[in-house]
Amino acid sequence: MTQIQNVTDFSLKYTLESGQSFRWERIDNAYYGVVEGRILKLLQEGTTLHVESSTDENEADFVPFLHHYLDIVRDVPHILIGVRNDAYMHRATKKLWGMRILNQELWETIASFILSQNNNVRRIRGIIRRLSERFGERLTLGAYVDYSFPSPDALSRAAESALFACGTGYRASYLSDTAQAIVSGELSLTSLQQMSYTEAKQELMRRKGIGEKVADCICLFSLGHLAALPIDVWVKRIFETLYLRRRATHREIREFAYNYFGESVGYAQQYLFHYVHECPNWADAEHLSLIEMKSAGLTQF
Repeated sequence: MTQIQNVTDFSLKYTLESGQSFRWERIDNAYYGVVEGRILKLLQEGTTLHVESSTDENEADFVPFLHHYLDIVRDVPHILIGVRNDAYMHRATKKLWGMRILNQELWETIASFILSQNNNVRRIRGIIRRLSERFGERLTLGAYVDYSFPSPDALSRAAESALFACGTGYRASYLSDTAQAIVSGELSLTSLQQMSYTEAKQELMRRKGIGEKVADCICLFSLGHLAALPIDVWVKRIFETLYLRRRATHREIREFAYNYFGESVGYAQQYLFHYVHECPNWADAEHLSLIEMKSAGLTQF
C-alpha cells in the first residue's frame, strides 16, 4: 500500500468519472483501473491517496509516476483562475473543483479514441475490455481481475476479423493500420511526445481514422497539450448554446474558445463538458443568465 499525503485541490471522483479514460471502475469508495500494465486501486480520504498495485513497485519511481498520471503536480488552481471568465465557469469549477486532466499512456490513448468515434462510453468500455481479454495479459489484484491493453505488436498481427469480433466495427481497419504504423516505425510514439501541439496534431491526422477531434483528444489526454480542444457533439452544443447563441462551425468555435479561454482551453472545455453531464438543467434560463461576455474583442451573437 502506497500513501500520497497532502494532495490538495484534487478530486479522484471528478477526475476519473469525467470521460477521459475508459478503464476505471468504481467499487464502493475505491476505483480500480488498468494503467500501463498493472491494476491500480485508488482511494481518496481527504488529502490522502491510498494506492494499491498489482505489481511490486519501487516507490521512488512509482510516486512520481502517479503524480504525473493524475496531474497532481500541475498548478491547476492557477489555470482555473485564468479560465473563470464568467459566472457560468465559476459555478462549473466550484462544483467540480479538483478535477484534473490525466496524462495517459500514448498508445492506449490513441487506440481508445480511435474506438470512441460514433460510439458511447458503455460500448467503448466493452470493446476495450474484449480486446484486452483476447490480446492482452491477465492481471489480478486480490480478487479483482482485468487485462492489460494489447501492445501495438499484438494488434498489428491480429486479423481484422478478430478485431471486428471484439465489436470494433468499421474501426477495426483504423486500429490495425495505426498499430502496424507504430510497429514499422512509420508513426513514432517517441517523436510524437517531443512535438509541439500543432506538429503532433498534424502527424496524428495523417493516419487513417484519426480526424481532428480524435487527434485533439490524444493531444489533451496523453500528450499534455492544454491548448487542444476536442469538439464532439456535446462540446459543439455547449459553445453554441452558452456563448455563441447560434449554430457555428468547428472553426468558429475554436476561434472563439481560444480568444476567450486562452492556451488552457483544454481545461476549460473539460470542466464545461463534465458540468453539463452532471447538471441536467445546464442550459436553462438561470444558467444562461450567468454568461457575461467580455468586451475584449469578443462579440456576442
